[in-house]
Amino acid sequence: MTDADGPRLATPEEFSEMMGLLDRYFAYERGGMQASLPFAYDPDHSDYHAIIVEDDRIVSHIGAVPQTLSTGVDGETVECWGIGGVATDRRYRGNGYMSQLLEFWFDRMADEDVPLSDLSGNRQRYAHFGYENVGTEYQYKLTERSFDGDATASEAVVGYDADTHLETLHEIHEAEPYRVVRDLDGTRTVLGQRDLETFVYGGGGADGDADDGADASANGPAYVSLTRTSRSRTIEEFGGSKRGLETLLSHVLALLDLNELTARVPPWHPLEPIVSRHSRFWTARPHRKFRINDLQDVLEAFEGHLEERWLESGRSGEGSVELAIAGEQSVRIVYGPDGVSVEPGSDGREPDIECERTAMSSLLFGMHDRCAHLRAGDPLLETALPLRFFVWASEHV
Repeated sequence: MTDADGPRLATPEEFSEMMGLLDRYFAYERGGMQASLPFAYDPDHSDYHAIIVEDDRIVSHIGAVPQTLSTGVDGETVECWGIGGVATDRRYRGNGYMSQLLEFWFDRMADEDVPLSDLSGNRQRYAHFGYENVGTEYQYKLTERSFDGDATASEAVVGYDADTHLETLHEIHEAEPYRVVRDLDGTRTVLGQRDLETFVYGGGGADGDADDGADASANGPAYVSLTRTSRSRTIEEFGGSKRGLETLLSHVLALLDLNELTARVPPWHPLEPIVSRHSRFWTARPHRKFRINDLQDVLEAFEGHLEERWLESGRSGEGSVELAIAGEQSVRIVYGPDGVSVEPGSDGREPDIECERTAMSSLLFGMHDRCAHLRAGDPLLETALPLRFFVWASEHV
């Protein structure tokens, strides 16, 4: 074997060979990964992909796809790079290439001031690198019996047509408070994935016109995007009106003759009660895995979110709490009846809470029962945490 070349960014000329490696381990067909995740595997963005070359071939790869998360307050966002496509040719495993590639991306994120990173995958495998389960999603199971076989207002449902409906679907998505921010072309790319099928409810009555005086949030357009494969499918993205979603759920179950339909839903989503009402079974599970690269930048990005949650709680006290990832600079959150501010920690003062990187992710973003003992006793932490975010499954890297 020759000496390894890398970790380094892939070149445009290496993109096709790199995709061949990924398709062998994930898609099992040529072109599979690029068609399934076109926003992550864009030939114009070989800079999203780091590789190691040995014996004149690409033998290991990890991608990092830049994404911007909305934090729920108008205009406030946080950069979060999604890690994916972790693959090493089986003949070259055991050389520490995954660790080298992840460290390569951690250095790049530090250089680019990227405060967060997320991924899916094995918790034990990635905890070593600072990733921990975060967020909550409900998974609801629906069957045709959930609606007694009635495909209500099916004449108002149409298949996905980018030219006709793209702008409407984009507007619905961008109205979501917690989302990956994307432009119109991004919506086209995400909903154009080979493995997704999208159905749209036009809004209003059978002729598609809105009823006079109707509440648009209850009776406007809506859509669901679901996986194409098998008779048990998963809704990976949805949005729009209450009536629209209910119509689409019943219509899709009847039209596609499904055994089961799974909906992945944020607990706080305004349409969650619609899905819950018709579900026959549900579970709660962690949503993603986060690595906090820079605690100060993360908390500053969520400052408006913290303030909104704090003020909504109705508490009138004031105080501060100082947080730190072990061995790093602490961050002070000051709160009172007028709002919340995030400041650098005090020199020489012991943090109120100092913990490992994974525990900090659990404290700030984990399910309610995770690190509850750390939140207990501080009014802000008890009321404003966990912080909310959501990445639709259609955009998982």
